[in-house]
Amino acid sequence: MLPKFVFSVLAFFLTTPTLEAFISPLISFPPSPSTQRSAKQYDASPSAATSTIPPVQAVSVDHPLIQLANEIIYAKSGFYSPYDSSVFAEDFVFRGPYIGPLNKMDYLQTMDTFGIYKALPDINPNAFGFSIDPKNEKRVWFMVR
Repeated sequence: MLPKFVFSVLAFFLTTPTLEAFISPLISFPPSPSTQRSAKQYDASPSAATSTIPPVQAVSVDHPLIQLANEIIYAKSGFYSPYDSSVFAEDFVFRGPYIGPLNKMDYLQTMDTFGIYKALPDINPNAFGFSIDPKNEKRVWFMVR
């Protein structure tokens, strides 16, 4: 039997990404006056569209940074699989909504303590929607279900 504290922290780790993804679409806020626009403010002509709408920036799924992020999530993170300490920078800091900040040593020790992937051998991040941040080409964004 797990102590109540360990169970609570384990439940947090297991539910946070899913809970956030589940609740955020359910919460809606009325648009602020600055984001409300009337239909006549938009010009549908092709020249207007190209001058005001930025081009869609797409990156191939074969991009090395996206491949590396996917590999780390599935095979080296310490949550879904055993960790590989070499993929974490020496100045790595984990910051979660309720846990953290944890430096590299504390994070890896926490992953060793919980061993989520051992308790739930079929756990899967179901990561999708990988993209490179257009303002920081060293940052990969993705979603987890």
